[in-house]
Amino acid sequence: MAASGYRPGGAPRAACPWSMPENGKWRNGMRVEVPAVFGAVIAELHERLLERGSVLATAEVLDGGLEFQARSILAETFAVLGGDVESPLVTVDYSDPEVLSAHGQRSAVLDIDPSEPLMAAEVLFGVALPLVADAVAVAGGRRRDLDVARALHHAIWRRFPPGAIAYVEVLRDRLRSSDREARLRLARELHDRIAHGIAAGVQRLEAAQLRRPDEEVAAAIGILRGSLLDTQDIAVDLRAQVGDSELAEALEEYAYATGGRGTLPVHVAQVGTVRPLSELAREELFTIIAEATRNARTHAQQATAVNARLEWSPTALQVTVTDDGLGYDDTARKPTSFGLRGIAERARTIGATIEFLNAPSAAGIRLTLQFAGSGTT
Repeated sequence: MAASGYRPGGAPRAACPWSMPENGKWRNGMRVEVPAVFGAVIAELHERLLERGSVLATAEVLDGGLEFQARSILAETFAVLGGDVESPLVTVDYSDPEVLSAHGQRSAVLDIDPSEPLMAAEVLFGVALPLVADAVAVAGGRRRDLDVARALHHAIWRRFPPGAIAYVEVLRDRLRSSDREARLRLARELHDRIAHGIAAGVQRLEAAQLRRPDEEVAAAIGILRGSLLDTQDIAVDLRAQVGDSELAEALEEYAYATGGRGTLPVHVAQVGTVRPLSELAREELFTIIAEATRNARTHAQQATAVNARLEWSPTALQVTVTDDGLGYDDTARKPTSFGLRGIAERARTIGATIEFLNAPSAAGIRLTLQFAGSGTT
């Protein structure tokens, strides 16, 4: 069964990044009928994927991106076997953001599960190995089957695993983006609807209070004003983010933006050599510290300040957020409460451990984030 992308005697639909000799003859004298080998591999790959029900093949055509990759892989394999190029020991630069992004974006846009290309890569290896080995043998190439397998393996490994890794990164970006959009949407709702409604209610009560003073109305006004300030603070929290700033710098800006109006001041301290963190880790840590700060401002007893301390070591980052008050009433502040549960969930998201502290002058949280390669979990 021939794939529609293959034209007997013709060239691949797209140019391969690996140069192919016009006469099919390489530097070491090996001569291969390139179109015939390419066509046979593509046709059998198409048939095998159809049998497996892969989304990368329909009855009429093989996925265009996969076909191009397969042709490029074959071209590279023959170039290595023909002596035109050497196969590197390390074939993939997994840190190349442009390469990863190109693979991942395409798979994500087409909603292709990352397991599909990896399965196709395995099928391609099984299909191409005997056909390429036979072509090399017929052409008089002095290459062992092991050499053929190694060259083909390197060519495949350069392309498919990075695509799967990139797909995960794209999904992570989508998750972060959707979380950010949800937070901004909620912040707008709080500011435009909830806060506005509370403010309108306060104004009506104040007008009624002018006409007929009443202690209960005055108390209600005080409660509503406090609720209005809390709502505005929550909206600020939801909008806040690290962005391109350092974590400590973003925390200082947050402390300044949410300070005043009788709230506890927040003192940010940082010691040690700062290490780079992923965007996900920075944003989650920022949200955790902001929530812990808000908890302290709301529940601390006889406190005068909140202290946020970031301690960097070669193996870990330890974050401590405490107030200098009397501690908390454990019956009123349980680790299962909504705010603390959210802190614990976010800590687990980035692989950090969390400890809730409750002692005079040291009530709050202690978070530890171990760095990869530190020898710890």
